[in-house]
Amino acid sequence: MALDSEQLLTFLVLAETGSVSETARRLHRGQPAISGRLRKLTESVGEPLYVHDGGKIRLTDMGLALLPEIQRLRTNMQVLEEFVGKKQNLELGTLRLVATSLIVNYHLPQVLHQFRQQYPHINLLIHGGERYWQGSLVERVDGIFFENRGDAAQLSTSYDIYLWHRDDILAIMPKEHPLADQPYVTLEQLRDYPLVWREPSSGTRRILEKAFLARDVQPTHFIEVADVESVGALVEAGLGIGFVPRSVIERRRDWQVQKVPAIPSMKLETYLAVPAKEQRSRVLHAFLELLQFSAAENIEQ
Repeated sequence: MALDSEQLLTFLVLAETGSVSETARRLHRGQPAISGRLRKLTESVGEPLYVHDGGKIRLTDMGLALLPEIQRLRTNMQVLEEFVGKKQNLELGTLRLVATSLIVNYHLPQVLHQFRQQYPHINLLIHGGERYWQGSLVERVDGIFFENRGDAAQLSTSYDIYLWHRDDILAIMPKEHPLADQPYVTLEQLRDYPLVWREPSSGTRRILEKAFLARDVQPTHFIEVADVESVGALVEAGLGIGFVPRSVIERRRDWQVQKVPAIPSMKLETYLAVPAKEQRSRVLHAFLELLQFSAAENIEQ
């Protein structure tokens, strides 16, 4: 018969107090309940653990042999209770997120700063990269931030998808560029100018390609780069016209470029995928509460 931790810890208190009645008082149980635990423990062990001797409790050799092991059990249980308590109080834990480089660099920092202020003991594990969230990694994270709505199809249907951020896409160009003084630029005007844009997997690139196709405009030459910082650097160097979300250019006031709205208007939407409610950690619940997401904002896949 398997040993019961509650029965073992009851026996430890009995050994410390030497009295069934005192054991019942300390454990806030009735004497019959304590006697029942001790009897079941004795049956499980298969031999007596204590005897009554002149109104007192005297441990048998087996009872004495068990004491050090039960004391270690109590210490381990105390450590475990402290660990669980810290987890429940968000004094211990890790928030694991995966996001595209754009989101990591320009959208998440402020949110994570607020989260750290509220929960200073929670570790933050952030994986960045355009395609990093694909594969087995997603099974071990709390949230996946991504730019392309179509990518949600690659996730399990058990995930909830939230629209997180919507941002205007602006054209940026050197300040001396012929189009820099225009109130807006059309995609047709860009036909003969070199472009600097992201790799095909980025949300901004996909939106641009779709807009060019709808207008039957084919860019004649371009430079393809892997991150938004490179777009800004190459545009600054006079190598072409780039496209970036408004939130990026507002944060990169160090870029010596001119921002110009584009016609047609284009917007980049970013999303957050999280496990279904019953699979979420307390840390993730706290993070979503900070983001103020509600069930009404959940987007059907």
